[in-house]
Amino acid sequence: MNSKNISPDSDLPVVGILGDGQLAAMMAEAYQELGGVAAVFCGTHDAPAAVVAKRVMVADDAENSLENFFQSVDIMTLENEFHSARELLALQEKTGTPVLPDPSSYLKIEDKLSENKLYDALNIPVAEYWVVHTGEDLVDQPGYLKLTKGGYDGKGTYRVESRVEAEEIFARIQASGEVIFEREIKHSKELSLVVAAQGQDMVFYPLVETHQEQGTCRYVDFPAQVSEQVERDAREIVTRLMQNLDTSGVFAFELFLDQDGTVLLNESAPRPHNSGHITLDSMNCSQFENHMRAVAGLELIEPQAVRDSMVMVNLLATRDDEFDAEALIAEIGQQDLTVKLYDKKNSRKMRKMGHINIWGDDKWSRARDLVERLDF
Repeated sequence: MNSKNISPDSDLPVVGILGDGQLAAMMAEAYQELGGVAAVFCGTHDAPAAVVAKRVMVADDAENSLENFFQSVDIMTLENEFHSARELLALQEKTGTPVLPDPSSYLKIEDKLSENKLYDALNIPVAEYWVVHTGEDLVDQPGYLKLTKGGYDGKGTYRVESRVEAEEIFARIQASGEVIFEREIKHSKELSLVVAAQGQDMVFYPLVETHQEQGTCRYVDFPAQVSEQVERDAREIVTRLMQNLDTSGVFAFELFLDQDGTVLLNESAPRPHNSGHITLDSMNCSQFENHMRAVAGLELIEPQAVRDSMVMVNLLATRDDEFDAEALIAEIGQQDLTVKLYDKKNSRKMRKMGHINIWGDDKWSRARDLVERLDF
């Protein structure tokens, strides 16, 4: 390890975070609470992560290149999948700065087609899918057209009811990249499982149930109302996959529970996940702390619940406007809840501006009331 970068007040390495959004901000906060130094590579000086990180490099000129950022830290991690695994591998080799999770592992699940092929190889159940080359590959059945790379929060994913609708959407999106078709699963629940790993050593967070709105997660329910067998099945699937990836960091997995009680894997994320924000208040150790522990070589913390149940509400903007954070907090109140805003200056419709974790017997009624009445 390059000793010149070691955090000055501890033996912890300087961890660089590739990204400047709310995930990077919460990763930086968690690591700095452990006594480490987090550095972020940002697009602007007022990005959410730039507000909290101890070191900031803004990509505003040729001197602040990604290569220079790699050379300024001991370990790199990332908050999103928008940089290609091959680019990260090349930078890792050129600078000698390790990237975690390892890009060679991330390469296996870099896009929806690659990850589905890996699931198939490991006998992990998924929805039936195939690559769409032309309109002739489409069927007259409900399902989803998905761009294999770059989609999130409903972007790049299109629900279709018929072949005619599928052909219209495919004609519109085929120039944007490779497309797959997935048959619709008649599922009873959408679930999420977060795991922190250091090689073959893993700790799991409890399953949570997610509830979507316009393709974006609106609510997360802890704990998921499922049987112990479903919890075991989900962990067995994820263990099988993580043993194959054999790397360090937090991974999140979106799963379906079908109407027969079978757990199917939908998508993976090699990073902390929106559904894991609930761990900030439901667990003794958040997903962000365990992620930074994993990449910095610190001991993982076995997650233990500190509250019996909780609902997380994503604060999705209702309009395009300037964002008045103080007014919103005043309207939300503080009883049996925590509010986390993401230091974003402007709202855009359906943009994630923050989240609320709510507990208490009336948590669901309060969560739904907030969603119905908040306007920002």
